[in-house]
Amino acid sequence: MLGDHLNTKMQLFGIAGDPDTLKCLMTAGEKGVDIESRAIGESALSADSQEFRSMSPFGTTPCLKDVDFILCGTLTIMSYLNDKGFGPSLIPRNGVARALHYQWSEMASQHMAPQVAKLASGEADDSTTATLAALFDALDKQLQNKRHRGEFIVGEFSLADIHWAPYIHCCELVDMGDLITNRSAISDWWEKVKTHKSTSKENYLAYNVLPTLAEIKSNKIRSVTINT
Repeated sequence: MLGDHLNTKMQLFGIAGDPDTLKCLMTAGEKGVDIESRAIGESALSADSQEFRSMSPFGTTPCLKDVDFILCGTLTIMSYLNDKGFGPSLIPRNGVARALHYQWSEMASQHMAPQVAKLASGEADDSTTATLAALFDALDKQLQNKRHRGEFIVGEFSLADIHWAPYIHCCELVDMGDLITNRSAISDWWEKVKTHKSTSKENYLAYNVLPTLAEIKSNKIRSVTINT
């Protein structure tokens, strides 16, 4: 319901340029959950500090703190925010759509992630570009599949769209935006993701949590503020 909110603000510990951190923030935005972001890094809270290690024993991000309840790991946090927040679930109820949702989420996490990491670190080569092109071709074909009614990856907006969004954003930041604009279905889908209002029915665009290149370089993470 519009205007609903949780009694406390959660804290998310992560890294500005980390797609997994951004997936969690986008999920929070979609589900109407206020998040206070804290950056882990040399100039902020150290990953080796006692404070952070008490929450994340292996020093991994992202990490979510909800009062005294702590969770680590992207899929775990996204699932928790999906259940804790407001509005319909971002995991489809239909069996076919749900299976496809998991398939495309895994494709992003397992196959897109290492290629985009190479782009971000400046280690990309011709093989990286070829692999990315093949992945984007597959996504473009999926988005053109009229069997799944709707404008998003499995028809309805789901966590699968959130899994892909930070990688698309990263490609644009490193001047690889032609991977998107050269594929009409992906280009149309991406514009819809950018303007997709919160699933919780709040007047909020989850896309707005994605950082600029300057913010990534300074490790500045945007917070999610739904009810102002």
